[in-house]
Order: sequence, then structure tokens, then C-alpha cells
Amino acid sequence: MSKQILKELSDLVNAQVITDETAEKIKSYYSGQVSHSTNRLFIVFGILGALLVGMGIVLIIAHNWDILPKVVKLATGLLPLLIGQTIAGVLIFKKSDNRTFREATGAFLFAAVAISISIVSQVYNIEGSLGNFLLVWTSLTLPIVYVLRSSMASLLYISGITWYACEVSYFSYPHGHAWWYWLLLILILPFYYLEFLKDGNKNNFFYFHSWLLALSLTVCLGVFADNHGELIMIAYMGLFSAFVIVSELPTFNTGRVISNAFLVIGSLGVIISLLILSFDFYWSEVIDSKNLTEGIEFAVSIITTLIASVLLFIHLRGKSLTEINSKSFAFIVFIALFSIGLSAPTMAQLLTNVVILVFAVNTIRNGAQRNHLGILNYGLLIITALILCRFFDTDFSFVVRGLLFISVGIGFFATNFYMVRRRKRQA
Repeated sequence: MSKQILKELSDLVNAQVITDETAEKIKSYYSGQVSHSTNRLFIVFGILGALLVGMGIVLIIAHNWDILPKVVKLATGLLPLLIGQTIAGVLIFKKSDNRTFREATGAFLFAAVAISISIVSQVYNIEGSLGNFLLVWTSLTLPIVYVLRSSMASLLYISGITWYACEVSYFSYPHGHAWWYWLLLILILPFYYLEFLKDGNKNNFFYFHSWLLALSLTVCLGVFADNHGELIMIAYMGLFSAFVIVSELPTFNTGRVISNAFLVIGSLGVIISLLILSFDFYWSEVIDSKNLTEGIEFAVSIITTLIASVLLFIHLRGKSLTEINSKSFAFIVFIALFSIGLSAPTMAQLLTNVVILVFAVNTIRNGAQRNHLGILNYGLLIITALILCRFFDTDFSFVVRGLLFISVGIGFFATNFYMVRRRKRQA
């Protein structure tokens, strides 16, 4: 507890604003908060220490690798795994609830599995690709997550399967579809539910998991883009709309924008995608599209659209349209735009700009109603981004462009000034 708070409490007691009993309750509350913060810091340093120890062992072994006999190499590769499993066995046998040791052991075991696989493969000259290595590594580390209930191992696991999907579908040639990624992702979702969602447990690991899962899905959905890449935008709109809908559920609606990963990624995903689609290059590809139903992109688009539709239907029950984030309907709007673009690409491009403007105005209105400067300025930034995009592909004179930027700048100043004045009046 800080000295400033103690001093303030003494002043308040002396001024008879609060009683001695109330002051003691406040002291007890803040003492508990400090203890909780210390525990979290201890967990972080425990995890960091485990990872550093693992890296140090690898570097020491690497320096003397060539002079070591085969038996020593194998023993060296399996020793970290044996140590980690022994510690894990002790934790399980004693039914220890020490979060620091569970997280540190999970992180250490995650690295130990990779070391063991690498050394055994090197000693016996087992050939394979990086994608296969990542697949085997993450598959073997999945039990660590559930047995130790280690959130850190879960985060590393999600990062590993995302790396695997990118390696197989983006970074290597010939490119393939990382089908195993989706199975591995489904297998980690029960841990996410049981550890964080079932009992409404909201801690830092919950926020980290939400961010990482949302980012992983956003990155890996593009692996399905093949012969009909233009269709994948329908799938992305379905995904981002689903994120926005999920973000308004009580479990994820934390009251703070930055901690709501699905809201941030979903909203930014919708706006950035629409800004990209406001250029004509995409619609030129759409009008030339043929046999769209034959590609895998069509099936993926149907699946994401169905998921978003079901979520929206459930979310609409008991709520009016004005209570729902307008970006929840982005996937429906984009399907309409895509249908228009198949025959009239210029009209679809023009309507895309109108949709962006509508979303921006609605965001500004939402920010004003909630008295939230961040949301209000986000709406103004959307308008600014739209003007910047049109700056490069329109024939407006520099005078007109300059006037547009001046108008937006005045809008920034006027709306923020109005919001600050309103807050002062309310105070």
C-alpha cells in the first residue's frame, strides 16, 4: 500500500470524513491487492526463469556439440524432458495449486519437448520439414496444457499451431492447406472454456488467450485462399462480424475496449477490409470470376456466414437493432455488395465507400451516447482514413482535398471540445 494512500486515510480520519473502522477496511483491501499483484509478478518471473534456463542449456550444449559422443547427445536431449516430467509428477502427486510452479513447469516442458525432438532427429539423421516438426511438437505438448492446467503452455501451444499453419500454407513451397491446424485449435478450446469461461474467471491469462485466439484465427483463415481468392473476403467478413457479436456477450464485454480482443480485432478487421475494398482492383477481379462454387473458398465462406448468422440471431433475441454494434451486420452488407459487384463493379465500389461512411457516423454517434472519447475519435479516424484512400484514386483538385482535411480537423476539435465540456457540466 502506498504512503500517499496512508497519508490520505489519516487526513480523512482526522477530518472526520471517514471512521477508523472504515480506514482499516480500506487498508485491508489494498493490502490484499498488493499481495495479488505480487503473486502475478512472481508467476511472470517464474515463467521467464524457466525459459531462460532452457535457452541457457541449449546454448551450452551447442557450443560443445561436435565433440560429444552419440550417447551423451541423446542423454543431453532427453535430460531436460526427464527433469520437467519429474517436477510435473511431483506437482500432480502432491496436488499442488501453486500457480507459479505449474506455469514455469509447463513452459519448461514445452521447450524440453522441442529440444528432445530436435536432438533425436539430428543424431539419427531423421529428415523432415519445419512444418512437420511444428506439427509433432505442438501435438506432443497438448497434454501438458491439460495435465498441469498451464495457461502459459496453452499460449505457447496456440502460437505453435499458428506458426505451423503459416509455415505450411504461406512460407513453404509448394503451398498446402494446414488442415491439422483446425483440429489442434479445436482441441485447445475446451481448456479455454473450462479455465476461463465456465466460472467467469477474468485474469491476465484470459485476456492473453482471447487476443491470441482472435489473432490466430484472423491470420490462419487466409490459408484457404486458392483459386478464388476474392471469395475469401466473404469468409473474413463473416469472421470479423462474429468477433464483434461475441465481444458483446457478458463474458467478453469487460467494459474496457483494449481488454476486449474480439471487439478490437473484429471492428478493425471490418473497417480495414472495407477500406481495401474501396479501391477498384478487387472489384475488377470479382467481375471476371467464374465457377465460384467449385473452390474451397466457397465452402469456407458458407461456414463463416452461417456461424455469424446463428450468433446474430441469438444476439438479436431480446434486443433492439439500435442496441447492437452496427458492424455485427457487416457480413450481410458485404454479401449484398459482392452480389452487386458481379455485374456492376463500379456501383459496388461506390456503395462500399457509403458503407464505410455509415459505419463511421454510427461509431461517432455511439461514442457520443456513451460519452467515450476513444470510440468517438475512432469514428473520426475512419472518416480520415476514407478521405486518405480517396486522396490517391480520385481526380479532385488539391484545393478540394485540402478543404476535406480541414473539415475533418475541425470535426476532431469540435467534437472533442463538446465532449469535454459535457463531461465538465455533468461533473
